[in-house]
Amino acid sequence: MTKKFALVFLVVVALALSSCSGGQGDPANAPGLASGDPRIAELYRAALQEGQVTLYSHVTATEEISAFVDAFKKEFPGIEVQVTNKIGSAILTTFLSEKRAGKDVADVIQYPGLEPFQNEFRTEGLVQEYTPSTAAKYPAEASVPGIAYPWLAYTTGAAYNSDKITPRELELLRTYQGWADPSWKGRIDAGSPGSASLQHAVFYWTQVDQQLGRRWFEGFAANRPVAFVSPTPAVERVIAGEFVASYPSLSAVAARAMDNGAPIGWATQEYAVTVPGLVGLASRAPHPNAAKLMVEFTLSDAGQRAMVDAVKADSLRTDLNLSPVQGNQRFDQPKRRVYVQSDVFAKQGRAAVDLWNQFIGPGRN
Repeated sequence: MTKKFALVFLVVVALALSSCSGGQGDPANAPGLASGDPRIAELYRAALQEGQVTLYSHVTATEEISAFVDAFKKEFPGIEVQVTNKIGSAILTTFLSEKRAGKDVADVIQYPGLEPFQNEFRTEGLVQEYTPSTAAKYPAEASVPGIAYPWLAYTTGAAYNSDKITPRELELLRTYQGWADPSWKGRIDAGSPGSASLQHAVFYWTQVDQQLGRRWFEGFAANRPVAFVSPTPAVERVIAGEFVASYPSLSAVAARAMDNGAPIGWATQEYAVTVPGLVGLASRAPHPNAAKLMVEFTLSDAGQRAMVDAVKADSLRTDLNLSPVQGNQRFDQPKRRVYVQSDVFAKQGRAAVDLWNQFIGPGRN
């Protein structure tokens, strides 16, 4: 080796060591998680060698998932994130088709609902076991222990125009029986159960809750709610003043509108049907350490705050008092959360959609 070549070699090595030990991707200089937890610091070191992570997400709004990813990258500089985001059913189809074809693309999968994690993801070996450090801080009924945990929650209830509703009408919105009151006829709209979240809610109300059931649903349908393809356009019409209220709806949709100063409020009832959006590790993840790091961040204090700020969904962390809307009296907090049992929903869930289509959707008279 010539002296000139040796000198160049030593400079390159020195620069490489500097970048690993004192530069942008140094666990010792990381701003949060890695600096305070040796396990996370070790993951971060290993993830830096991989350099990237691929996330499949059910959050369709690119600006929302991008804001969350930016928070991860700020916490862990030097890890690039590739994102594929689609509606729940589409991201499920993509993930399943790739894995069943032997293509290992995704590192981390986010999906709204327990069903696939409890069933085909686990039985077909499409996800791997992993228990994050914050696992005990999430409700077991909203998790698949050792497999997947709720990184966010979609909460059902009623949105209303705060400039147009009366105190009596607001009290009606705060009870499920009040949704069937005839005074709403021609004055409400609804988000259709095309999404997993609203499917679960309609199923619970009509098939599980013995105090409601089909008779209650027929009373609600008699008010002729105008059904939109999703909660978002339904709430937009309420904001515009075309309707007084929208139900069923999702708190995240109302929270985003309130954050933008819209005249919108959110009412919760005796209980709130809640659909957790779970996060898990894909089996044979191409970047296994970066994938674990992403899951750890997602379920950490910092990750949950980033999720609430970016997505405006609810956090199910039992030790944090996080809300997508702080200090606003028009935004009700859930009195009690209920979750749909995935095995029951898998067998009977279609009945709720059929009932909706018969009385409210395309099949109504």
